[in-house]
Amino acid sequence: MTTVLQNAPQFKHFKVIPCTPTIGGTIEGMHLSEVNNDDIAEELRQALWHYGVLFAKEQHLSTEQMKKIARYFGDELEQHTYARTLEGDPEVLLVEMQYDDKAKLTTDIWHHDVTGRKHPNIMSILQAETVPFGADTMWSSASAAYEKLPYALKLLFLNLDIDHDAAYAVLRHDFVNSSTLASRMIEIGEANTHPAVVHHHATGRPCLFVGDGYVKRVSQYPTALSELILKLASELPKIPEYQVRHQWQPGDVAIWDNYGTWHYGVVSGARGQVRRLHRVAAVSKSITPTLDREHAVRELMAAGA
Repeated sequence: MTTVLQNAPQFKHFKVIPCTPTIGGTIEGMHLSEVNNDDIAEELRQALWHYGVLFAKEQHLSTEQMKKIARYFGDELEQHTYARTLEGDPEVLLVEMQYDDKAKLTTDIWHHDVTGRKHPNIMSILQAETVPFGADTMWSSASAAYEKLPYALKLLFLNLDIDHDAAYAVLRHDFVNSSTLASRMIEIGEANTHPAVVHHHATGRPCLFVGDGYVKRVSQYPTALSELILKLASELPKIPEYQVRHQWQPGDVAIWDNYGTWHYGVVSGARGQVRRLHRVAAVSKSITPTLDREHAVRELMAAGA
């Protein structure tokens, strides 16, 4: 398996300390508020595509500083269609949960964000305000998961398309006010079909693009067979060797690649407490989950010969 230690880029403006052999790095030697020109931004992009998720401790960025960083990754900022945003600012998602016995939790699943859209988020930047002990976040490498698959399963996933549907996700995972919200999502129409494996837009690496969030079914497959395949796919991000886990402190920032990683919000031990973070994400109309299927299959067959 390729590790983050192999061929790691070197940077002029900061240093990255790997968190695991496979995914994750911690930025040292620079405060993220210093990302203010194209030279530094290009290094930050290279670091993100290499490590999958970057951590920076005790940043305490303003929302405008978070937006400025995100704009270096995409043409525009996400305006979330159903989740709660910061009052007066639709570009800042408020990730807030009161953990009680009746709470409907929506982050404790392995997922890529908003894959029901034609143009899912390229990346996200998330900053902690209040996070209970134990309510960590985990990321898993979608490129490492594909790379480690045996030949036959690589060939299978390369030939699959997956239907993603936000309304289905709302109902399946029992989001708060799910019935009303599902009706709204049907009207908005966040439903699209993407390849099960995509070529990363910046690195070209194949990444599994199947999670347990917005995924509805294997496109054009019988339900029973589709569910078996999706069950297999949903197990892949759970493999510890592909994961990194971050224990939040106030002001900590995580920046992650939404194509190259899955993520999961840990719930255990947080009952009776509040979790509050802010997220900004970048989108580009020129970037979609795509796969040159014929080329990928030929490449796989040549490697397996």
